[in-house]
Amino acid sequence: MAGLHAFTWLCTVFICMAHVCSMPTNCRLQKRLMEESHNILEKMGDRFPLHCFEGSVLVPFPEAAFQFNTSQQAVALEKTIYLTLTHIYSLFDEDGVPEQWKNVEVFQNILDRQIEEKKCIMNKTQDSQEDFVRREKALKEYFDKILAVLKEKNFQVCGWEFVRKETLIVLQYILNKDLEGVLSSSRG
Repeated sequence: MAGLHAFTWLCTVFICMAHVCSMPTNCRLQKRLMEESHNILEKMGDRFPLHCFEGSVLVPFPEAAFQFNTSQQAVALEKTIYLTLTHIYSLFDEDGVPEQWKNVEVFQNILDRQIEEKKCIMNKTQDSQEDFVRREKALKEYFDKILAVLKEKNFQVCGWEFVRKETLIVLQYILNKDLEGVLSSSRG
């Protein structure tokens, strides 16, 4: 009788696990983690150093990549935000991040978590592939320019402060937009 009870218990456990594992996952970026990334980045270093303003470079923000007028553009926008996180992660994966910056690893871990857990976003289909390609191109050009400035400044503090400033602008822009249905407010 004990063997039958153990067998029944094991079957119940396997059925429950199969049910939980087959449940759909929340394939939306988490606003809470986006806010946490922004806050860590903001507190990572001091204010933008005055001496870094000399010879500063203007890299126009690709606002058009984040336009969101209709529900049909929601998937393209979601993919754009996901790609933005991957670009930011790759920038901060470069060598030479200032030693005095605090919590760089925590910042990278939060980005990595969003990127790894939400890869499913890139599998979503949107009405207009052309719309997404336009957004993707604008993002790539923007982040290529930021990387070029970092390289031009020889990965020195002023170059990194420029990267941090631009990244803060991007994250703040995303957080300030009304992205109902794009960013998840839940912990999932």
